Amino acid sequence: MPFIATNLSALSAANGFTLWHYLTTDKSADTQAEGYFAPATNRLRIGDIILVQASDATTMLPVRSGNLTGAAVVLDAGGAPPEIQRSGYLPFSVTLTATAEARAITLDAMPNAIEPGASIPVGATILGSITNITFQLRSAAGTVIATQSSAITNGRASTLFPAQASGGGYSILARNTADTNHFSISAPFAIGTPPRLLNEEGGILLLEDGGQLLLF
Repeated sequence: MPFIATNLSALSAANGFTLWHYLTTDKSADTQAEGYFAPATNRLRIGDIILVQASDATTMLPVRSGNLTGAAVVLDAGGAPPEIQRSGYLPFSVTLTATAEARAITLDAMPNAIEPGASIPVGATILGSITNITFQLRSAAGTVIATQSSAITNGRASTLFPAQASGGGYSILARNTADTNHFSISAPFAIGTPPRLLNEEGGILLLEDGGQLLLF
């Protein structure tokens, strides 16, 4: 079998000298024939050594001139491959520094009564390096009904949501726009007509605004 260029690889090189390894199924005698390493002339230099792992033996061939090699030194007549082990130790360390920062989003308490048709005021007190808050009005099922964005001014963020139909379970979520994992959510609240006070005057029931209440 002819010389196979891809089977010739450099094991080590220093000071103009290279130790090569060549693996082949040829007999060791074939690798010592004149011209066997001719295709590698441009890679081999005088004084290099080729460690040949042939089918019948492992030998060392010194390069004499061009593609010519000197007398082989037999390392193992049984053809068992030599073992070459390489190891290294690279120390590595990393030093990290960090500064803790407190951040908080505290929602204002929702009004006790929000009437249908009235805007919903929302506010929050902000602590830490938060520049923008995204407010969400959510239904009892967690569906986002409306979204408003508010910049932080003097540690405060506020907005108004449009009026909603009467119902319960509404909630407000305030989220740090730059960090979606940082948020605060309000307790559920309801929207509906608040109870009215009744006054009695002259045997007539009056609403708190003075209107007469008629009962049928």
